[in-house]
Amino acid sequence: MLLLWGSLLCWGLLPQTRGEAQHLLFQRISKDQLETDISDLFLEHHVLDRMAKMPVTGAAGEGVAILDHLPFVREDLSKKSSGLDLSLVEDLFSGKELPLLRELIRAGGLVIEDAKGPEVTLQILSDSLMQVTLRSKLYLSLQGILRLKVIKNIRIGARLEQTGNKTEVAFEECHTSPGYLSIKVLEEMDTLLVNKALELVTSVLDEALPFLLQKIVCPLATTLLNSLLEDLLHCTLPPNISDPDDFQYYVTTTELTEEAILMKVQLKTPCCPGQRTPWPDNLSPEPLPKLAQGSMADLAFWQEVYNDILSCLYTSEVIHVDTQDSMAVDLIQLLLLRELEPKHKTSNWSRENLGLTISTPDPPTIHLDNHRATVTQPGSLVLLGPGNTFSASVSWKLHSEAVFSSRNRKLSIQLNPDSTTITLGPYPADLMKQEEHLKASLSELLKSKFLAKYNERLRKQDLPLPNIKGISFDQAHMDFSEHSWI
Repeated sequence: MLLLWGSLLCWGLLPQTRGEAQHLLFQRISKDQLETDISDLFLEHHVLDRMAKMPVTGAAGEGVAILDHLPFVREDLSKKSSGLDLSLVEDLFSGKELPLLRELIRAGGLVIEDAKGPEVTLQILSDSLMQVTLRSKLYLSLQGILRLKVIKNIRIGARLEQTGNKTEVAFEECHTSPGYLSIKVLEEMDTLLVNKALELVTSVLDEALPFLLQKIVCPLATTLLNSLLEDLLHCTLPPNISDPDDFQYYVTTTELTEEAILMKVQLKTPCCPGQRTPWPDNLSPEPLPKLAQGSMADLAFWQEVYNDILSCLYTSEVIHVDTQDSMAVDLIQLLLLRELEPKHKTSNWSRENLGLTISTPDPPTIHLDNHRATVTQPGSLVLLGPGNTFSASVSWKLHSEAVFSSRNRKLSIQLNPDSTTITLGPYPADLMKQEEHLKASLSELLKSKFLAKYNERLRKQDLPLPNIKGISFDQAHMDFSEHSWI
């Protein structure tokens, strides 16, 4: 029904509690998309076209009470199985009874020969009230005599009511508004009689058809709307939450805006952000950027939120490098040539007795700059002597373009090998003259021995995304706003 083609975005952070963190995200569903979705829903369930060729009297043996309000017509008449029974309406026109018209209606029957719609328009009336207008068209015939075209608007108000962290939908009265009625005479009759017939039929149908349409459309339309909105406004994590330490999504408030249904979503993660710099409580977030053109929906959050989530998901790993590997040999030579203490200068080191490891104990960090996302991953290269009698280490930071993707309701991040660069951190002072050589050799080793394994590890640490019926994240893409608001 709805596919998420829009943006996966970054936003703000809520206060944390001990043992877990709570993050504020924004889920938006485009008003235009919602309107399209309602239309598709009514089309799928044949709200009107299934009524084609249905007589006004409704189901067999059951009349439709559409004449109660008319003068000269008692309540019991309109509820007879014959439906439009005018046999006891006397003196309606200048004291004269019209038996011909009475017999005509009784014999010919008023039949819905075609129905189109409903065409849906959606109007936001306030931050908690919207109005759905269904423009319905009916083509009726009094067999061989008259053909009627009826256009009527049916309006349903939907109000959002917040109870705790749950948004519920309450419907206003489903009613009709002024529409359009035209009558075409198909068979020529006596002029006076035709005029009287037109007057009677027009006055009856212009008042009665809105109620008939309401009887046909309102119950099913209200049920379908309720089902759609209830599904959209509740975010859960697939599959069903089985562990209190799972990631969990909750819709805390829902608001109707001119462009979208805006839901504040609370994401609870099973761990605190750790050593990351806390988000200032007094920071006033800027307004959300507009939905991207053509976007059906989006999920918005601040970059610090994602960094904290990434920190929660991240697990460190030590990669052992084969010291006999040609790429490792050069780095080992550099680290062994450094100025050693006198007692080690005479030692006879062999590569078989050495250990070379790549370590990344700290999680990566996402940065936003000019609508571009980059990842920085800190780490170190450590050379160990036999029995840990000797060690040399080089700290580094790997920088790469961030590649986001979503599949199986999870958000994944990868490093782009073609954009990867490194900067050196602390390293032995006597290697300063060899800095460029050291940097080039380390960069080659990381791209060859580290990057593929690192990306594979990140793929296993995806962020589970909200599960909203009808919305798929599998065709989503990232979009970054200015000043890091995306």
